Amino acid sequence: MYGTQRGAIRSRLTRTAKPKDSTIFVEPGLNWLPNDTIAMPSTTMKWFEKDIAKIKTYNNGTGEITLVEPLNNYHWGAAVSTAAAYSGIDMRGEVMLMTRNVKIVGNDSDSWGCQVVTSDFTEANAEVRVGRTFLDNVEIYNCS
Repeated sequence: MYGTQRGAIRSRLTRTAKPKDSTIFVEPGLNWLPNDTIAMPSTTMKWFEKDIAKIKTYNNGTGEITLVEPLNNYHWGAAVSTAAAYSGIDMRGEVMLMTRNVKIVGNDSDSWGCQVVTSDFTEANAEVRVGRTFLDNVEIYNCS
């Protein structure tokens, strides 16, 4: 399955975002769209302080994102990379685009969702079939 490539699917926060903020700033020119879902991992020692949010608006020229709901957690950002100060590591928070146009969505009727299974098997004539799965720009949701 091959979904449409969306260009950049990751960015760095160019300004710090605080709990209850409804506006964040990322790199310009990403072409992210209203209703796209983004994920923001923790930038603190508390690894579970992540945010998943929906984009209300994105300004392609400035990188300003207005969110549908405000953030719950703190996410550190800066205008420029910190790589020079931290041995090549950019410490700014990541923002990841999660939305894809091809989606595999599991049904939650049995609390398991779905499974995507690929396996190898041997034919009756002893010919071995090797299973392969190719996914590119595909969203898998509610699957184990």
